[in-house]
Amino acid sequence: VLFHKYGIERSHADNVARNALELFDILQSIHGLNPELRKFVEIDALVHDAGAVTDFEDHHKAGRDILRLHPPSELPERLWPVVAWTAFLHKKTIGKKKLRKLKGKDFGKMPEDLQDLTLRVAALVRLADALDYSRMESRLVKVTFGKRGLRFEIEGQGAAIDAERMAKKGDLWHLLYDTKLEFRP
Repeated sequence: VLFHKYGIERSHADNVARNALELFDILQSIHGLNPELRKFVEIDALVHDAGAVTDFEDHHKAGRDILRLHPPSELPERLWPVVAWTAFLHKKTIGKKKLRKLKGKDFGKMPEDLQDLTLRVAALVRLADALDYSRMESRLVKVTFGKRGLRFEIEGQGAAIDAERMAKKGDLWHLLYDTKLEFRP
């Protein structure tokens, strides 16, 4: 229903969901999210751009508002705010100052465990979205585990664009985890 009603770009949504699941699996030992949340991360990734047609410039805010009013019915009610706030957090640069500011909004009124879950899921969705930034279906082809980080090798026509975008959108990940992520076309 959300796809038709809000004109979500299906191919991008599918690519971001695929990327999010792959990143969820690769980074499992670091993010520590319960494997039962895998389907939740997929749904979250599918609807992250719910506000793009309504207000492209501020689609992260429009998406949050849409998902507050029309959360995916497949999800338990307790997780509805997480989907809305993940949509909000997927777009702009995130630093410590932005996270502090977020605590003063409705986000800060959620239980601590849901705030934590939102940030961890948003970190994955941000990377998954960035991997499809060029809309040229870039793919992760190799992951190298180092002592303090991981290097992802990316393949496809848009690999250079998407690797650069992933480096930018890795900001939230790097605020949450000590494991550094590197992206190479």
